[in-house]
Amino acid sequence: MASTFLGLNTAYTGLQAYQAAMNTSAHNISNTNTEGYSRQKTNAQADLALRTYASYGTIGTGVLVTSIEQIRDSYYDIKYRNNNSNVGAYSVYENYMTQIEDYLNEYSLEGMTSEWNNFFSALTELQKKPEDNTVRNSVINAGKSMADYFNNLYVNLRNIQIDANEEIKNQCDRINTLSENIANLNKQINMIEVHNGNANDLRDQRNQLVDELSAIINVETDEQDMGNGVTYYTVRVNGQDLVSNYNYNTLVTEAKTEKRNASDAEGMYEITWKNGTTFEEYNPNLNGSLRALIDIRDGCNNAFEVETVTTKADGSITRELSIEQRAESNSDYKGIPYYQSKINEFVNLMTDAVNAVFEHGETTEGVPGVPFFTIKYSEGSMSALTVEVNPILIQDNTRLATTTNYLDGEAKSDLVDELLSIQHNKIFNGGTGSYFLESIVAAVAIDSDKATTFNSNFENISHTIQNQRLSVMGVDDDEEAIDLLKYQQAYNLCSKMISVLSEVYNKLINETGV
Repeated sequence: MASTFLGLNTAYTGLQAYQAAMNTSAHNISNTNTEGYSRQKTNAQADLALRTYASYGTIGTGVLVTSIEQIRDSYYDIKYRNNNSNVGAYSVYENYMTQIEDYLNEYSLEGMTSEWNNFFSALTELQKKPEDNTVRNSVINAGKSMADYFNNLYVNLRNIQIDANEEIKNQCDRINTLSENIANLNKQINMIEVHNGNANDLRDQRNQLVDELSAIINVETDEQDMGNGVTYYTVRVNGQDLVSNYNYNTLVTEAKTEKRNASDAEGMYEITWKNGTTFEEYNPNLNGSLRALIDIRDGCNNAFEVETVTTKADGSITRELSIEQRAESNSDYKGIPYYQSKINEFVNLMTDAVNAVFEHGETTEGVPGVPFFTIKYSEGSMSALTVEVNPILIQDNTRLATTTNYLDGEAKSDLVDELLSIQHNKIFNGGTGSYFLESIVAAVAIDSDKATTFNSNFENISHTIQNQRLSVMGVDDDEEAIDLLKYQQAYNLCSKMISVLSEVYNKLINETGV
């Protein structure tokens, strides 16, 4: 049969249960504004009934707290992290594309098109006064201004590439730090829960780290129950193992021995796994800020800018830049290499056309014409970085050819007529020079606007998903206040029960039979 003091123990279990419930509510309220915190709930059930061998069979023995549960929906976690990878990517795209657009701003700044037009405006004046030294200097200075502009533009674009490269290294280091912390948390969680403990707060920390990781690179998580309170938690990034329970893989960044694109800066990092596995930087499924940085740094519209070295019969060496397709994959984004290659293409077409005219002309003294544009570095190829006005012309403007036959007189400027025709000739891949330059500006404007629009869209989606997550895992002050009142009333009733039973036991023990 049931013990005489069973009621006292039953009421005591109620005190314990509602004390635990109030402690959980206090913990929730304390973490109302804690980022990444998941609301917790005390779960209870009726304790095992006691057989009394009486006509009524069994009698209840109170309440048993079974667990303190973390309220969280993994579905919203997956949605948030997938979208967070897009947010991380497009925030980087927006940042870097805005910088590129600023350097190629043709509307509020004096840009490529202005320099191109200014050069031909100077040639127009030379057509009127080919014998005037002042006008010759204007042409030379206009050419120098255009060459300097392309030199500076090239350097600015290369600096953006260097910045993106350094940020890639920083992001890889951050991934390594996060993976190490996640592996350590896995161990701590198992050590607590294998002894029937509660590691909800550590799980919140782990989820917060995975959220942060998802902005850098796309992640997949999996947790398998191994029994006895032990779980096996894995994190995969870009389809490859990053964290395997207590172990983690490390990303290594090493400077490439060969340039991927001919105009790349030196020291671009290659990403590999420390265990020797290929990282697959150009996997189309890669996402997050790391993907965007690689696109900005290496993106050449799924092609490569290459430098071709040719040895002529006389032993001289020429170097030319061009775009080619290869079997190996490259980023299909229009990043720094793409815009460098397009500007280099323009410079090559422009200098070839201008030099071809000048070289078959003569000065007013009958001296053969010299190339107007030359390469700064003798062993380099013609590019936006290396183009310059021929030093011979800068030192002596009389070497500037203006005619095809000096015997026609110094006022003859038929050579300049040929030069002016270049401005409107469709020799730049089927279009004029202005159209070619405008197409470059249009491309960067479209990509920049796309990055801004998508970044805004994905951020709005992120806020929506986060609100959905918070509707499940977030702490509601009103709800917690109601729970506190409910638990307080129940606790008071259990206390009242103990007081009543104390009086009963006092009567039974101290006053019965007196």
